[in-house]
Amino acid sequence: MKDMSVKPGTGHLSLFVCHLLFALGLVGCGLFEPRDPEPPAQTSLTYQPATVPSIVISNLKSAIAQKNVENYVRNFSDPAVSGRQFVFVPSAAASSMYPNVREWIYTDEREYFQNLVAKANGFSSLSLISKDSLIGSSEASYNFDYVLMFQHTDAATFPTTASGTLQFVLAPDASNIWSIYQWTDFSASPDVTWSAFKGKFGN
Repeated sequence: MKDMSVKPGTGHLSLFVCHLLFALGLVGCGLFEPRDPEPPAQTSLTYQPATVPSIVISNLKSAIAQKNVENYVRNFSDPAVSGRQFVFVPSAAASSMYPNVREWIYTDEREYFQNLVAKANGFSSLSLISKDSLIGSSEASYNFDYVLMFQHTDAATFPTTASGTLQFVLAPDASNIWSIYQWTDFSASPDVTWSAFKGKFGN
């Protein structure tokens, strides 16, 4: 009669091979199939509802860095939503050089930034150094020294950096969402101001 006993050491090996084949059988059908792509991360492009004035400043800086037109204009008072007209007061030098910035409203702000983004050619950022602020329950004001950097395709004829001093005045709408309704720009150096960027890239 043939000896049917398992030789020493071979039982464990056979058991291991069986377990391995079983495991491969469970995952083998999808092992080499392409994975479903993960949804793109939206965190960096998410607009945070501006329930306090400081969030407006943070959203503005993010929108410039990301070149996001919609998130940019949401930082400013839309008269159709807030009932309050957005007003921009340009720096004196830019006002004399660019007449289009003298009567500047909400729609001009959108068109300017849209035109600027269309000519984007690299890095963009807004740096703000706080000078002082006054925060109330129905209005807030911030004074900053600023440096705006925006690389664009017209760099041969127009600077990619603006600097100066500005004042933002903000207020909440009926939903308690804050926005900038008045922006005053001042020159603080021989460099072009943000007003000049608006004059150059506005309509």
